[in-house]
Amino acid sequence: MTNPPHTDPLAGLSDSLSADYHASQSAQRDREVAELKKLIEAVPEQTEFTNSRRWKTLGPLFVLIAVVFLVMGLKNGSTGLAVFMLVLALLFMLVTWQHRDSGQKPFMKLTRRQVIVDTLSAPVELVDVEDILVKDEGLITLQKLTLRPGANLPVHRARFQLFGNQAMALKKPQPHIRINSAGLMTGGRKIGYEEMAAILNAYWQAAAAQQQLDVLQRRG
Repeated sequence: MTNPPHTDPLAGLSDSLSADYHASQSAQRDREVAELKKLIEAVPEQTEFTNSRRWKTLGPLFVLIAVVFLVMGLKNGSTGLAVFMLVLALLFMLVTWQHRDSGQKPFMKLTRRQVIVDTLSAPVELVDVEDILVKDEGLITLQKLTLRPGANLPVHRARFQLFGNQAMALKKPQPHIRINSAGLMTGGRKIGYEEMAAILNAYWQAAAAQQQLDVLQRRG
């Protein structure tokens, strides 16, 4: 008489539990990937920015005001006032000329990984950014990106333009990038500092999500 083969009921249960575990892990990974892709795709692959046409309007206006006061100074015999207003008129004429192409050539670009500014020697990795500040300071718009300690800091070059687009890479009090511009436009549309802050934050989140997605994909 032949004995029936011995089967271990626990082995079948273990295989079933293992399959369920791997299926659960796979489903969780798929959910994570989907959420990360949603964050990444919430922003365009890249967005370009120009300065606004602020000084194409303000420049001639300030020239006119300076000329009016210049004439008043001459009529009243106030030589000091006349000379001062002449200097201001010439200064604002220079500003107007320097900003004659405002709103046309992009000086800054955001991608899902980097901030690229034409006066910086290299792009800034968004995953190196720890804090974002955007302020309207009246004559210029300021964007400040505070970087983590040890982040690669590019070199900036000076641009000789009054109230022009200028990015500066500074080490103190901690590594940060300051981006000044005469207002901001994208796609031919003027944007305020609050909207710019929201755009920067969205790209910042996309960069963090892209980094996490890269890690998941490397793990397989």
